[in-house]
Amino acid sequence: MHKRKAGELQAKPTPPVGTVEQRNRPPGDVRIGDFLYLDGAFQRVRDMRAAGTSAHRVLHFTGRAPVIMREPRTIYRPLELL
Repeated sequence: MHKRKAGELQAKPTPPVGTVEQRNRPPGDVRIGDFLYLDGAFQRVRDMRAAGTSAHRVLHFTGRAPVIMREPRTIYRPLELL
């Protein structure tokens, strides 16, 4: 069995089944139900709020602190939301 060495990067897991990668999506384009890769796992957006302007969003997840999205990121959108 392979043991990780200190400082060795862990490979990103496979995206959730039934999602499509959407690169460089601005905060205003994120939808409830999308997934973001955070802290080694894919987290589903459960709720969101505007943070002052449409250029910022506060994203809420289950079992994790909210995240303020200030810049474009890669999101994973379920096919039914396309």
